[in-house]
Order: sequence, then structure tokens, then C-alpha cells
Amino acid sequence: MEDQQFGPAGPYEIGSDLWPGLAKLAEEAGELIQILAKLVGASGRDRYYDGTNLRERLVEECGDLTAAIAFFTETNGLGAEVDARARQKLALFRHWHEQG
Repeated sequence: MEDQQFGPAGPYEIGSDLWPGLAKLAEEAGELIQILAKLVGASGRDRYYDGTNLRERLVEECGDLTAAIAFFTETNGLGAEVDARARQKLALFRHWHEQG
């Protein structure tokens, strides 16, 4: 973990008054998308052509995005609404999965 001090937080950064955590949420979502694209490009194999362990990176980036979502929703007072929506969507995804 790094503790970097660069001065007051700008808009959308962690520590700001305007949508705190939005910038981090976007960053982490982008990093997960990069790993997902590599998995698709590697036809689902765990190893990318450069030797990257995509499973390990997937775990890391899913965890990072999960933390960013939790921080953003909690800090911006969206937690209960987002949790309710997530439960609905998860039930739908499970239904689709069962249907094959």
C-alpha cells in the first residue's frame, strides 16, 4: 500500500467533496477491462503471450474494482440502492446461467 501526498484532492478523487472515489472507480474498471480483453485474446488461457498470469491479475483487478465500488457507493450514500440493484441483477445472472 502506498501513502502518497500530492496536496488537496481534486474533483472525483478520494478525499474530494465532489463524487469522491469516482476517478479511482474509473481507473480500476479500466484495469479490469484490460485483463478481460487479454483473457479473450488468449482464448481463455491463464497465460498471456508475454508470460502474464491472467488468473492472478484477474483476481487482483476484480478485488481492486470491488473495493473501489464499495468505497464509492459507501462514501456517496449510494450503498443501499446499489446493493438492492446488485441483488436483483445477481439473481438474473444466476437464472441465465442455469438456463445455459
